[in-house]
Order: sequence, then C-alpha cells, then structure tokens
Amino acid sequence: MNGRFGNIGNALELAGLRRTSPTEHLKNRGQKIEDASLFQALHRVEKTIGHEPGFNDCSAHCEYSVRPYVRRFGKWASVLIRYRKWKAENEHLILTLPNDAPSKREATCENRTGAMKSVLVPAIPNGAEKKKTPGQFYGEPIDFRGLRHAPINEQGVVFLFAMISRELGFNIESVQQGFPDCEGKYLYDPKKNLWAKARIEFEYKASNFELHGHDSSQCDFVVCWVNDWPECPVNVIELRTVILSLPSH
Repeated sequence: MNGRFGNIGNALELAGLRRTSPTEHLKNRGQKIEDASLFQALHRVEKTIGHEPGFNDCSAHCEYSVRPYVRRFGKWASVLIRYRKWKAENEHLILTLPNDAPSKREATCENRTGAMKSVLVPAIPNGAEKKKTPGQFYGEPIDFRGLRHAPINEQGVVFLFAMISRELGFNIESVQQGFPDCEGKYLYDPKKNLWAKARIEFEYKASNFELHGHDSSQCDFVVCWVNDWPECPVNVIELRTVILSLPSH
C-alpha cells in the first residue's frame, strides 16, 4: 500500500474519508408523507419482487428511501408489522391500487470516471406487470477483478472490501455478525510502523449506519459503496471511489 498511496492518510483521502465531530442531524423537513402513501409504495415493491420487502429491497426499489419508514415506525421489523396491519385493514383498497409507479422514472448511473448522467426509463407497457419479474438484480457493470457488477447490498460491500483490504493498509482479524462487523488493525504511521485498532462496520450506504442505530464511539471506519452522509462522525471509506485508484485486473 505504501508504494501506491504513500501512507494510510493518502489512501483514506482518496477514499473520500471524512471525520467530523458528532452533530445533531437535521430533522426531516418538508411536507409529511402520509402513512398510506408509504405503505402503498411498499406494496408496489412487494408486487414487483414477489415477496414482502426487506430493508435492502426498500432501499433498492421503493420510490421513498428507508429513512421515513424507520424514523416513523422504528426498526424494520416494526415497519413490517405496521405494513401488514395496513394491508389487513385496506384489503379492498389494495385490489384497486395501480400496479406501476409514475409513467416515467428517472434513473441515475455512474460510470467508472465518476461522471453522473440521467436516463429516462420508459414505463412498463400495459399488461407487462403480469409477466414474470426478474429473479435477480445487478448493480452497474464495473468489471473489477472478476466482480462484474457493483454491489447492491451490504454483502457485496463485504466481498469487495475483502479483495482490496490489504492494499488499503488493513490487517483483518475477525468478521462477525454482531456490531461492529469486522475488527483488525490498520497502518497508522508507516515511518514508525505503528498500527492502530480498526473496528469496521459494513453498509451499502453510509447513512444506514445511523438508521441501524449504531454507536459511533464503538466504531472506527464505515466501509460502504455509497457515501451519502457527509456529516458522519466515523471515518467513511467509499469503495466506488477507492477502486478508481486501483488496477481493475
């Protein structure tokens, strides 16, 4: 890693790492979304994927982010309890709900150079909703060392980080299901060869760290694919930025 980046500081700077003091986060602003609108959106996701939507399903397919659900109802298990109750109480309404989201949806994709572009995706033709939906979804093509597509969930982030952790100056000691997900050490001072403890939490988006209610004082790094939380009080390593500085083969 020293030969490529010079030191861990340079590597983390290229990774888009930020450290800020903990701040009080802005409360949700604007017009409040009605509960019925949130649940109708979840129902459209359920019809698309063929099963009750989980946290990551909502992040990937819902027209609303997971934030209003979690802030209003608590943990995702509590969200689903309220959602099931809504379905039971509105069975007559569900039968008349439209199958599709708005007629045109704007999708954004990012190429390997980091440039963003918008693409208008046409609506699904009438009747197409009756056809079989895809059984698997994929991220944007990246062709990075045998990984053909970008991560779309936390598991993909873990896999990609494992491929490049040594190049980023990390020695991994354990990976676990509890918080934090991973523990190891990182090269803090290359000149003195000093290493420091690294407590790592994996997330698809950095903001999920807050949504999951994790304690920032018990974590040193958030490793994610998308850093959508500039005010994060923990060092953030955004993998989609990091891999631009590494050989793809």
